Amino acid sequence: IMSNNEEKADRFNQGKPQWSLVDFKSLEPLVRVLEFGALKYERENWKKRHVKSELLDSAMRHMAAMIDGEEIDPESGLPHSAHIMCNMMFYNYHFINKKDE
Repeated sequence: IMSNNEEKADRFNQGKPQWSLVDFKSLEPLVRVLEFGALKYERENWKKRHVKSELLDSAMRHMAAMIDGEEIDPESGLPHSAHIMCNMMFYNYHFINKKDE
């Protein structure tokens, strides 16, 4: 904490991600889905090559379940919204790293 008479340090953060905008507590269900997947498959299995359409199909199945009024995935016992977040995280990971079909 600075006092009023201290000079503020220079920072060159223009254009950099503002991680302080993220509510990390709301991402906890995503982490729980990742933990579920690590037990079902293996840790970081999602980093292996994927077909984009399969990731989108999975996200849409969870979205359709939510639209039909189902909040919790019956297999994992976790929110469908968290499964959607995971699928989109996987999609973005593969898009950024060009590990997709």
